Amino acid sequence: MALFLYPIYPLICVAAASVIECIPDFFYERYRTEQSLLYKMAKYVRPFLIGLVLCVSHSRTFSIINGYAAPLEIYKHFEHHDDAGTGAVVCVGSEWHRFPSSFFIPDYVGEVRWIDDGFRGLLPFPFNSTLGGTSAAPSYFNNKNKASPDQFLQDVESCDFLVELQLQRPFLSRGSDLSKWEVVAALPYLDREFSPPLHRSFFIPYMWEEKNTFGLYKLLKRHKEQH
Repeated sequence: MALFLYPIYPLICVAAASVIECIPDFFYERYRTEQSLLYKMAKYVRPFLIGLVLCVSHSRTFSIINGYAAPLEIYKHFEHHDDAGTGAVVCVGSEWHRFPSSFFIPDYVGEVRWIDDGFRGLLPFPFNSTLGGTSAAPSYFNNKNKASPDQFLQDVESCDFLVELQLQRPFLSRGSDLSKWEVVAALPYLDREFSPPLHRSFFIPYMWEEKNTFGLYKLLKRHKEQH
């Protein structure tokens, strides 16, 4: 629901700022003197309250940036691996929902494909203008959000790159086979399931990294001899 409420966020900020600004005036109008103890307290509490809100807001922002920026940052590493050749295939499995945009993919990459990691919903297909463009409903669309058999890449061996999240779980990930894959980039990613709510929500210096648990968001490249 918050996804659709974002246009009113600036209004919430303006309303909060107005309330904080009016706190001393509220006590002044009520007690009619600037010598009132409550007026003086309200006057000096205001900057403290603003400072507290700023600190909490920055702490939350730093936590989100440091904990969850890996899916954006990992795709920037593609520009350093154009030796894969024109038409390279990038494969994404369970991390399909964190794929940022094709704008992050360099020109030498031919396509981004999904591989079957258990998701049974409908995923985006590569754009095909011959199917009617954005005004048409291709045959693989359905009103039940069921996966199309054609949305997954069947030949996983054709993947030149693999993007995946490796967490501390009892099962192996696709990229764990280092005889096939080379890790070319790995960035920390906050594991919310095994991190305390307070420490994962707010960035507290010296404690944030110590108390939280992290996985690795990886970009893997297939060994050339595997093709």
